[in-house]
Amino acid sequence: MRDWRDVLTVPRDAFVPSLVWVDDPRSDGFVAIAREKSESEWRALVDSDVPIVTQVDDGATTAEQVGLRPTSPCSQPSIVAAMLEALDVRPGHRVLEIGTGTGWNAALLAERVGERGKVTSIEIDPAVADHACQALGRTGHRVQVIVGDGTLGYSPGTPYDRIISTASVARIPRMWIQQTRPGGVIVTPWGTDFGDDALTRLTTRDDGSAVGRCGRNLTFMRVRSQRRDFVDPSEEELASAHVSSTERTARELFEMVEFTHAAFTIGLRVPHCYYTVEDVSTNRRHIELHDVRTRSWARVTMLRDHHPWRVQQFGPRRLWDEVDDAYRWWEGKGRPAAERYGITVEPDGTHKIWLDDPASPQQWVLPSSSAPRHTAPMIQRDDS
Repeated sequence: MRDWRDVLTVPRDAFVPSLVWVDDPRSDGFVAIAREKSESEWRALVDSDVPIVTQVDDGATTAEQVGLRPTSPCSQPSIVAAMLEALDVRPGHRVLEIGTGTGWNAALLAERVGERGKVTSIEIDPAVADHACQALGRTGHRVQVIVGDGTLGYSPGTPYDRIISTASVARIPRMWIQQTRPGGVIVTPWGTDFGDDALTRLTTRDDGSAVGRCGRNLTFMRVRSQRRDFVDPSEEELASAHVSSTERTARELFEMVEFTHAAFTIGLRVPHCYYTVEDVSTNRRHIELHDVRTRSWARVTMLRDHHPWRVQQFGPRRLWDEVDDAYRWWEGKGRPAAERYGITVEPDGTHKIWLDDPASPQQWVLPSSSAPRHTAPMIQRDDS
């Protein structure tokens, strides 16, 4: 791939808001940096190949407070370039973007489609959409910005030649496939609850299905209706947990939660399982597994100079046992990387996973999500 600096023809400083958020080790949260007070620090972030958090806690946290959850970003430039290269936008294309954010990616798309094409971008947060519209207007990029739930797509602009999502999904929305012309392309960060996502490129087909392959590691925020969550065990639940031990080594546990090793496979084999890692002290680490749907939970306690390690599990699922089995399956299949997996989304929304080839005997169907949906009304903003 070309150097990202050659791919990104629009500077992002015109789109990054004056107030951004950075990690704060003291609070384990996020604190604000204002451009007018810390120009050099703000500029260093904007000019670096790093993602920038532009909103926390869905906008509910003020600059004087500590943010807990990042909820809107300006993506890492090299990742933006990789996704645009995979999308392969041509002059004259009609493009739908899911997640307007700062508007920078929409401007890059507008440059590529030219005067004969059209870019429509959907943003669920009205305040974020307003900022993007203003930035796009100042830079002279013509983009139609819609406020609404991007997982529903935007039917008035169909059919699209390309759809790109700047938020990750665990399920490829059927509306995206239905609104893309046959032979069109969808590029999105896609993955399971377990860990990071993969850059996934799908091609739509005449029968209303889509097929594609997974690729490089991406870390994107989830669409709001598919956000991951964790179980916070009560004292009673901890007391009732089944206790066992594991002989797995530190290296094996690392491979279980590392994308470039077993984590992507484990997510595909163990649905609706979210992991967290917490360093309780210099000598103790907790790896926890969560399924909020069934309120199942597991913890492996890694304690320095103590082995085997303690395992606790409660709930209708034995999540550690499932993860351990999936790791064993991964080893038995030659330790496949994410790039060896593909996905076929059938017309009814069924997600079929396959290894190496769509006709491979190593394929299975992912269970559908039962998570509640939260939709927002569609509001059209003036073209920027």
